[in-house]
Amino acid sequence: MAGMGIPTRNPHRPLKRPRLGPPDVYPQDPKQKEDELTALNVKQGFNNQPAVSGDEHGSAKNVNFNPAKISSNFSSIIAEKLRCNTLPDTGRRKPQVNQKDNFWLVTARSQSAINNWFTDLAGTKPLTHLAKKVPIFSKKEEVFGYLAKYTVPVMRAAWLIKMTCAYYAAITETKVKKRHVIDPFIEWTQIITKYLSEQLQKIAEFYRQLPGQGCGSPSGPMPQEVEQALKQWDYNEKLAMFMFQDGMLDRHEFLTWVLECFEKIRSGEDEFLKMLLPLLLRVRAKLREIEQQIKERGQAVEVRWSFDKCQETTAGFTIGRVLHTLEVLDSHSFERSDFSNSLDSLYNRIFGLGPTKDSHEISPDDDAVVALLCEWAVSYKRSGRHRAMVVAKLLEKRQAEIEAERCGDSEVVDEKGSISSGSLSAASAPVFQDVLMQFLDTQAPMLTDPGKENEKVEFFNLVLLFCELIRHDVFSHNIYMCTLISRGDLAMDSHGPRPPSPFDDPPSCTSVCCSCLFLPLLMQLSLSVPQEESCSHECNQRLVVLFGVGKQRDDARHTIKKITKDILKVLNRKSTAETGGEEGQKRKKSKPEAFPTAEDIFAKFQHLSHFDQHQVTSQVSRNVLEQITSFALGMSYHLPLVQHVQFIFDLMEYSLNISGLIDFAIQLLNELSVVEAELLLKSSDLVGSYTTSLCLCIVAVLRHYHSCLILNQDQMAQVFEGLCGVVKHGMNRSDGSSAERCILAYLYDLYTSCSHLKSKFGELFSDFCSKVKNTIYCNVEPSDSNMLWEPEFMIDTIENPSAHNFTYTNLGKSLNENPANRYSFVCNALMHVCVGHHDPDRVNDIAILCAELTGYCKSLSAEWLGVLKALCCSSNNGTCGFNDLLCNVDVSDLSFHDSLATFVAILIARQCLLLEDLIRCAAIPSLLNAACSEQDSEPGARLTCRILLHLFKTPQLNPCQQDGNKPTVGIRSSCDRHLLAASQNRIVDGAVFAVLKAVFVLGDAELKGSGFSHPGGVDDLMDDELGTRKAGGRIVTVETASLDIYAKYVLRSICQQEWVGERCLKSLCEDSNDLQDPVLSSTQAQRLMQLICYPHRLLDNEEGENPQRQRIKRILQNLDQWTMRQSSLELQLMIKQTASNEMNSLLENIAKATIEVFQQSAETSSASCAGNGVNNISSSTSATPASNKSKPILSSLERSGVWLVAPLIAKLPTSVQGHVLKAAGEELEKGQHLGSSSRKERDRQKQKSMSLLSQQPFLSLVLTCLKGQDEQREGLLTSLYSQVQQIVTNWREDQYQDDCKAKQLMHEALKLRLNLVGGMFDTVQRSTQQTTEWAVLLLDIISSGTVDMQSNNELFTTVLDMLSVLINGTLAADMSSISQGSMEENKRAYMNLVKKLRKELGDRQSDSLEKVRQLLPLPKQTRDVITCEPQGSLIDTKGNKIAGFDSIFKKEGLQVSTKQKISPWDLFEGLKHSAPLSWGWFGTVRVDRKVSRFEEQQRLLLYHTHLKPKPRSYYLEPLPLPPEEEEPPTPVALEPEKKTAEPAKADKTSSNPAASTEERKKKQSKTKKRNQSASKTEVMGCPTAVDVPCPPLLVTEHFLESSRGMVKI
Repeated sequence: MAGMGIPTRNPHRPLKRPRLGPPDVYPQDPKQKEDELTALNVKQGFNNQPAVSGDEHGSAKNVNFNPAKISSNFSSIIAEKLRCNTLPDTGRRKPQVNQKDNFWLVTARSQSAINNWFTDLAGTKPLTHLAKKVPIFSKKEEVFGYLAKYTVPVMRAAWLIKMTCAYYAAITETKVKKRHVIDPFIEWTQIITKYLSEQLQKIAEFYRQLPGQGCGSPSGPMPQEVEQALKQWDYNEKLAMFMFQDGMLDRHEFLTWVLECFEKIRSGEDEFLKMLLPLLLRVRAKLREIEQQIKERGQAVEVRWSFDKCQETTAGFTIGRVLHTLEVLDSHSFERSDFSNSLDSLYNRIFGLGPTKDSHEISPDDDAVVALLCEWAVSYKRSGRHRAMVVAKLLEKRQAEIEAERCGDSEVVDEKGSISSGSLSAASAPVFQDVLMQFLDTQAPMLTDPGKENEKVEFFNLVLLFCELIRHDVFSHNIYMCTLISRGDLAMDSHGPRPPSPFDDPPSCTSVCCSCLFLPLLMQLSLSVPQEESCSHECNQRLVVLFGVGKQRDDARHTIKKITKDILKVLNRKSTAETGGEEGQKRKKSKPEAFPTAEDIFAKFQHLSHFDQHQVTSQVSRNVLEQITSFALGMSYHLPLVQHVQFIFDLMEYSLNISGLIDFAIQLLNELSVVEAELLLKSSDLVGSYTTSLCLCIVAVLRHYHSCLILNQDQMAQVFEGLCGVVKHGMNRSDGSSAERCILAYLYDLYTSCSHLKSKFGELFSDFCSKVKNTIYCNVEPSDSNMLWEPEFMIDTIENPSAHNFTYTNLGKSLNENPANRYSFVCNALMHVCVGHHDPDRVNDIAILCAELTGYCKSLSAEWLGVLKALCCSSNNGTCGFNDLLCNVDVSDLSFHDSLATFVAILIARQCLLLEDLIRCAAIPSLLNAACSEQDSEPGARLTCRILLHLFKTPQLNPCQQDGNKPTVGIRSSCDRHLLAASQNRIVDGAVFAVLKAVFVLGDAELKGSGFSHPGGVDDLMDDELGTRKAGGRIVTVETASLDIYAKYVLRSICQQEWVGERCLKSLCEDSNDLQDPVLSSTQAQRLMQLICYPHRLLDNEEGENPQRQRIKRILQNLDQWTMRQSSLELQLMIKQTASNEMNSLLENIAKATIEVFQQSAETSSASCAGNGVNNISSSTSATPASNKSKPILSSLERSGVWLVAPLIAKLPTSVQGHVLKAAGEELEKGQHLGSSSRKERDRQKQKSMSLLSQQPFLSLVLTCLKGQDEQREGLLTSLYSQVQQIVTNWREDQYQDDCKAKQLMHEALKLRLNLVGGMFDTVQRSTQQTTEWAVLLLDIISSGTVDMQSNNELFTTVLDMLSVLINGTLAADMSSISQGSMEENKRAYMNLVKKLRKELGDRQSDSLEKVRQLLPLPKQTRDVITCEPQGSLIDTKGNKIAGFDSIFKKEGLQVSTKQKISPWDLFEGLKHSAPLSWGWFGTVRVDRKVSRFEEQQRLLLYHTHLKPKPRSYYLEPLPLPPEEEEPPTPVALEPEKKTAEPAKADKTSSNPAASTEERKKKQSKTKKRNQSASKTEVMGCPTAVDVPCPPLLVTEHFLESSRGMVKI
């Protein structure tokens, strides 16, 4: 080898390439050809075929080489070199640590070394040195104690935790054959939270053991253990926050632990709160920013996103609350009070459990309920004076709850201790003052026409309502006055006319005076305040505002004083003086004076305002009480006459002073027992009669206002005790006066209707209760007597009852003992009633006489019932008895019908007959006989109709006749009128329906009677009962019309009575089978239902192709909140009476009519809104000129029409809802392909469909019908899915981009469909497949840009919240059937859904998608590394990267490829290896380092012969000249590693100059070639093979520390 010129190697230097094997041995490669066991190699052995044929040690100078082949081989060598030098992708590798070399276990012996190591870790020693030996603890959590002890910086502490985690991971891999991956995120989250919880528990135990100090700062020294725990908490809490922010912890798990710790903090533990605040501040601050949004969106989720487009009104929910309240009021029975039916139960059903927890203020729903209560109390479409008191008490209770909640005090202020409205200031205004003011401004009835009775009734009800509200301190009269003055509503010309009272006669009221412009003035004239000293301010304020301070105010006062004086003069003049005292004698001798009559007084009284009427009646009632009290105390001999007291009752009732009337009656009742004792003491003739008669008047008043009285339990108890005191002597008697019978009957009714009285007076009255029932309320069978008639028996008494003084006891005993006397008395009494002159007073006197005698002779009840049956059924040929009377009385004579009806009414009012017995025994048989066209049955039936009309009509309340004409026959005393009304209220519902059905059948029958057939029908006769009409030259009245026409008139008149309609509707709502009678056909039952529901409206007569659908459509179009009951009953009856084979047709008609109503409403909505807007503006301006009054809570459109269709359909059977839902689904399908065509007709149809579908009432209808329709739900959900999917597809195809209107319609349609889906979310969530499909579709809506945060945030939040409910609802389980298996299944479904959504999301970025990502579980934080690839690289079908077709001609370089995610647990500082970071991610290739110039120079200098330093004297000597033609010697440097040549060799070289010159020339030539080769090698990346340090490749910051080393080239 030396001979070949190859320099010898240094034997001590290691081989450059150890893999070549030992020297002089052929190098072995892993895949060399010699090792291939091919068939040829096995047979012949390996045959080496060199590239050059010939001897391998010979010369190749004569061999011809192919340049192309050489180039190809050289290129392949370069490519192979590039492949080998390309660094592999090690990204999937985990960082490998040597658990034996890099770690050592901590033991007691190594404690000092551990301390030193942790000191270095807390210092600045590089992690590279510390990573060589890392301490490992037997328990992982022990590391936290050492870190806190040495206060290691949190960044270096996190590094130690990573190293510890890597150690345990390496140990696990070596021990377990099957690799089990442990998630370090969850593992170390649990470790550190457990450690922190232990420290927190130690601190908590210490603080909670301190006596009486709570969690405040301890006064004494803190134990060492607690102090150490505090230190550990402070440090490790910061470490945990760093690890959380660095992504090393499971964020969801850690945040859950923080919230759990926060929930465990007890009240007053401020120290714990301070410790947790750093962890909570961030979350809390973020929540506060979006708190309001969370509330709004949370409320939307609760209601399934079915909110109105105008969210500030929320009309749909408000309407539902209003209808619920109205339904509760209609179903409540105000005549009785028990546990399930009391004022408290009514309050709970209306207002729930009190104010909301979120706010102590009233909610908008409460405003709507308050307004509805006021409407209910005022409207003429409901009846009863009790309504005002009910509303006042409900609002008083509600106000007390709200105020107690505001003040934090639950004390209930006693009613007597409550302050008056006059003492309320503006700062302490009642809770509902603003709402009630708004009601007055926007919804209060107005007196536009004095001739309209309904307006007058509603205005009187309004006055009564606000008087009660003022009395209960719910409405402040003072604040009301101040508001009116401040708004200028009372500003009028002082010289102009004042608005007259609404009580004036209609002709005296001009249109200007009675216009609604003066509503505030009319209210001010009418509103009454309590007549007490505390209310003097309001009274004076009212006078000044209305009349000023001049003459008009004095005149107003004078008028009131004059009327009061006249009434008192009459009372004092005609008072009784029974004991003959001196005062009475003086009165008798005084001169008579001209006193005003009751008619004159009432004529003046009725023209006063309510306020003035209350003032007059209050003063007069006080005077009467003073008279009675004075007599009871023995200080006077005079008592007011009973008729005068009754007159005062009538005045108070007419003035709507209901509360004052009840209080006055109870005060009188409490004095009666004392008055009776005083009469006995004075031996007066009035003993036993005066107090009983006065008590009868009181009972009549209390019976009439029983619904008002029952609202106050204390007053009920007082009344019961007072009545028991009056009749205590007659409780055990079977006979008594009619007054006593009425009192006992009322005691029985009070006891049975009020559970409070049963509990309080059960021992006193329980035994007597059954006796009263058997005596008074027992059923009586009619008598059929035919005895010897004595025409002269008691004839004088009957002819003039008031002129005879006789004892009823003796007469009653005579009648009771002798049936013949009873027969003669009954016949004589009826003869005088029927054949006499029909004088009203005489008829009333005879009826009262008969009632009194019936009280003492119980058997007369059967006689009265028998004789009435004989008269009504006179066609029975004498089978009913009383033939003597029938022979003398012509039943067909219409002149006595009214007199007989009045007589019967008084008997029923005085408890001589039961109304049910009369209907059962006399009325129904008579009517059915006539309906069957029996011979001679018409007169009796006509008489029956007349009697029933009198008995069922509501008696008039006018105390005096106002016209000068002869009064009609009727009940004279208001006492008897009230008692008759009480009998009407006691009648059972079945009897009422029996009368209605019998009269209806009679009116519907084709009769062949003798009556005059009126051609106009009943509708022309209904206006005026006594009016006369000319027909065919004859004067016709209602009575002379044919029987069927008269029966129709009677039926309509009965149905028009408020109490009849209310009783029937309430009964039908409870049981709609009352009209299911074989006597009535289905058509007749429906007509009768219409007559009951709409008595003031003509019966419907639908015409057209489908009358049934037209009728249904009419019902739906005429809906309002007051007729919801009627409409529901009509449809329910229609459904019940339809045969099964026709049911499908009916259901289709209901469904189609419903859709048609919505379509018609959608088409006319814009025009109707414009028209209503004009009307509303005009009405509001007329009501409140130049004032800024607010709008009503619910508009008239929202309280009627399509808004009420959904609640109505909800009351019908589910089959109806299914058909309606099917029809609605068909309409939804019509609007599915939105924007798919541009044709004009299709656009019009689309617009029509969209206008329908965008209606909130339509949405409410569909959601209502969805309840219980599981089959329909599945089909509708599938349809909705395809529709929403189509909308998204159309959006992606840019079909809405150029049309803003189409885009808006699309959003409205999408919103409607999502609302419908929200209503069926329970169905969606029951199926995992549907949940996944809808979640992906909702995500697609957002990701496609169909909705986003900027353009439509409301719809975006709806979609986002729906997606959130679907995601989180997957984890929810039914708590009733929860199990471990179901929880695991839910979790698995949840993870699958999350995985699918994350896949759909991908790496797309937008603000909207970021909101979606927040719904998914908090992802593990990773380090993102951007990777590179060669320029022009492509990916083939197999996923491999290949060079692109155009990459050959492009400039070489790198392009961004992907983004790699690296776990923070896999990044270690201080380690030399780069895993999981990969050089291949950055296109790194091993390249030969280019030798720099200074390195080359340094290499050359290594072989340069330097002269030794010379002394200074050397430089003073002359220079030695070299010999001629001799070159300086050149050092030989064959190897860079070789040291400087030895001096001996240098001497040898210098001793042979010729050889040196020759050698130098050769070396220069070699050097030149080597330099040229070096330059070429540098270009190709192949320098001379040397071992040199490789500088670091600056790729990432991590490479600065971990990638230093040697690169083999």
